Amino acid sequence: MSEKNELFLRTFNNIESKRQRILDGKINCIPWNLPRFEHESPGIEQGKMYMITAHPKDGKTQLTDWLFLYNTVQQVIDDGLDVRLKIFYFTLEMSKEEKMLSCFSNILYVKEGIVISPKDLKSTQVSKVLNKDVLDTLKKYKPYFDKIEEIVEFIDSVRHPFGIYDFTRKYAMANGTIHYKEVVIDGVPNKIVDRYEANDPDEYVMVIIDHIGLISPEKRNGIHLTLHESMSVLSSDYLIKLRNRFNYIPIMVQQQALAGQNLEHKKAGALRPSIANLGDNKLTSRDVNVALGIFSPFKNEIPEYMGYDITKFKDNIRFLEIIIARDGGAGTICPLYFNGAVNYFKELPLPSDNVGIEKVYKFMEAIKNK
Repeated sequence: MSEKNELFLRTFNNIESKRQRILDGKINCIPWNLPRFEHESPGIEQGKMYMITAHPKDGKTQLTDWLFLYNTVQQVIDDGLDVRLKIFYFTLEMSKEEKMLSCFSNILYVKEGIVISPKDLKSTQVSKVLNKDVLDTLKKYKPYFDKIEEIVEFIDSVRHPFGIYDFTRKYAMANGTIHYKEVVIDGVPNKIVDRYEANDPDEYVMVIIDHIGLISPEKRNGIHLTLHESMSVLSSDYLIKLRNRFNYIPIMVQQQALAGQNLEHKKAGALRPSIANLGDNKLTSRDVNVALGIFSPFKNEIPEYMGYDITKFKDNIRFLEIIIARDGGAGTICPLYFNGAVNYFKELPLPSDNVGIEKVYKFMEAIKNK
């Protein structure tokens, strides 16, 4: 059988298998848990690369954690989602202990309705010593956090591009097999990679990097590359290999350039995250399947946005936008309720839904009083 025929059959069998999975009640993506948004972007798919971008302090890390960490882990543990999940989280902006504190805040809120930030968990202020009841509640969830740690590995000691790739590649090699084929190049037989076969094809392996502007310089031929060059190597070489070869799910967090919030952009109404305003290296956008932006009108002193009264929502609203989508859906915008203290998002009712919006106002007031 020719190589072309093998490729046809492999691709055909793949789509036939995906069709049968749906008929058997299984899934082909992990849902976002955003009902309206999922009409354009159903969820997280194997073998796709994602980007999250925003202006500084607009919530790009919180959105990344909520979409790819909390949302996925809770579906697997709480809802019995029938996939095996593994997350390698390269946390370049904070320590792994700080990431676990954020997990504490999120789980306390989702499970118990307790609103307490990581800062207050640490008893940072003398007037806000952590209540012992909260400590006792956290102890109760120790088995739950044990499950989280089985799924998620926070890595704060690996910062350079090859190190990130090599760390993840070793996991792939221990959990699958690379098949090779022989080709003749200039009359010389060569063995090259044909395909990778995972031991568990249903496993979703995510590789989160937050954020890529903080990577250490890559070294090539004894010379340290610039940050721009190192970002290109990470994205266009290593992360593409993880996606194309191993069917993994790379997630890059990338900051918008500071100039994207200057007076000229405000006058032009061009404040939303964009590819043109990516910081340090715009070329990374060429590699991703889906780029998502998050925008805060409140931070930019906008009183009304897309029909929502920002003077009432204040910092509790964000707008999620599909900036790039190779399979369609670019330009789709999703309004989100946001609670930064506990890293929580939820799709908002449409602005025309007066009853639904009023319920959100009352909910925010209750949270504030709490």
